[in-house]
Amino acid sequence: MTAALVVLGAGAAMAYVLGSWFPRIVAGWVGRGHGIESVPAPAWATAAKVGTVVLDRWGTVTTGKLRVTTVDPLEPDHLRNLRWFAGALEHEAEGRLARAIARISPRGKVTAFEQVPGCGVRGSVDRHPVRVGRPGWVGMAERNDLGVVVGVELDERPLGYLVVGDDIRKDATASVSRLTALGVTPVLVSDDTARNTEHLAQSCGIERCHPEIAPEKRARLVAELQEQGQVVAFATSRAEDAEAQAVADLGVGGGGGVRLQDLDAGRIATLLSTARGVVAGSRLARVLALVPAVVGLALVLLGLGSVLIAAVCAVAALVTAAVVGAIVVVRSQNLSRT
Repeated sequence: MTAALVVLGAGAAMAYVLGSWFPRIVAGWVGRGHGIESVPAPAWATAAKVGTVVLDRWGTVTTGKLRVTTVDPLEPDHLRNLRWFAGALEHEAEGRLARAIARISPRGKVTAFEQVPGCGVRGSVDRHPVRVGRPGWVGMAERNDLGVVVGVELDERPLGYLVVGDDIRKDATASVSRLTALGVTPVLVSDDTARNTEHLAQSCGIERCHPEIAPEKRARLVAELQEQGQVVAFATSRAEDAEAQAVADLGVGGGGGVRLQDLDAGRIATLLSTARGVVAGSRLARVLALVPAVVGLALVLLGLGSVLIAAVCAVAALVTAAVVGAIVVVRSQNLSRT
């Protein structure tokens, strides 16, 4: 009997330990197939408790890029020239705005390129003087379109307007819905204007947003949410948000501990759902793994057991812990995508 009890005790202890860590292993295996690259072990429990996720504008509900939404020449037959000269000049510039405009045309022969701080860029494209920047700087009337409006001047004459806006992810609304379905409140933070930020939030189904919020103020926002009793995750790819991520309970992307393939809000929803599966799976696996052990103990105490039966019950406890934990984790990922 003593040997049987030792076998059962060892099996139950091993099953308890297996139930604690095996769901994390399964989550790591399965998660990599869904873009969850690295999650520190303690972060799973934190992620399972997240009730608010702060989403930086770049890369979460947008692709992280800008795009030209409107090409508006002053004369209809100048459409090709507007795209060509503006795009060719912006190939020489840096920044998201420049890259967005550069994508509307191939490169040209640019000389005398100069960036004018606070105004725009200028130079010669195929020996034609070109300026791209604030409409007032190039002698054009200001406009109030959504996004960033730039004017284009060719040969010292106004050519037309370009409007550049966020490149919103096609599945942004569905991704935000997945977060809210989990009971998680998304909060959008942006360095853009109030009008543009509110439009982006509404387009994605986000009710709460904070426009024109500097990096140093984002940490305070996280602290305020925590003071309201929320467990807060902060998702960003920007190094400037390191302080806010340090304050947050869970940092996703950037300098945070959790690394994803990208910061798509849908991927964040999968992460949080999987984390809940890890915690639930660990809890359930530890409980159900005791059932075979208790059955084996009862048989031994009644004199109906043997070392062989005890070993079978111990193995059954280990298998139960592994299978139950794995099923709960996989099921949590499947549910998060429905």
